[in-house]
Amino acid sequence: MQGISHPVARRYARALFEEARARGQAEAIDADVAVLHESFTTSRELARVFESPVIPREKKKKIIETLFAGRLQPLTVRFLELLVEKERESLLPAVVAAYRALQDEEQGIIEAQVRTAFPLDEAGAQPLVAKLERLTGKKIRLRLQQDPSLIGGVVVRVGDTVYDGSVRQQLTALRERLRRSVTLGNGSNQS
Repeated sequence: MQGISHPVARRYARALFEEARARGQAEAIDADVAVLHESFTTSRELARVFESPVIPREKKKKIIETLFAGRLQPLTVRFLELLVEKERESLLPAVVAAYRALQDEEQGIIEAQVRTAFPLDEAGAQPLVAKLERLTGKKIRLRLQQDPSLIGGVVVRVGDTVYDGSVRQQLTALRERLRRSVTLGNGSNQS
């Protein structure tokens, strides 16, 4: 699956995003994209169908009609058919991801990837969300991941910035300070 950084996927996503807003259908198309995201997330087989160059375009269009006509807005169905016609259907998961990134940008939402040594429930995450929102000035959506190798604490990535408050990092820093002080101590004794 292509990432949201794929330039062609971003262009298609932006085209759908702008057309939805120009037609006053932003909410409806946003909801359609959520349905597509859910469909591709829950059905790896569906994603494989659209990624496959062996499956004929007409069959892919028929799948779109069967699965999505009546469920999605006509603009969204036509957009899916256009991707198939232009032989860009393999980019569909990336287009969906890029569209969702545009939605987040419009709404001032950024995603924070949070790794913790132990499971973090919603109540435990709220103070972290509040602090990150104060720090960034944006709404935060957390993506939680458990990582026992951290020993304790938390590592947060927001965009390109990493906040590492893990016990593992603190131990590494302490080890480095000790190593430097031993090296400096040994160096001063040899003078």
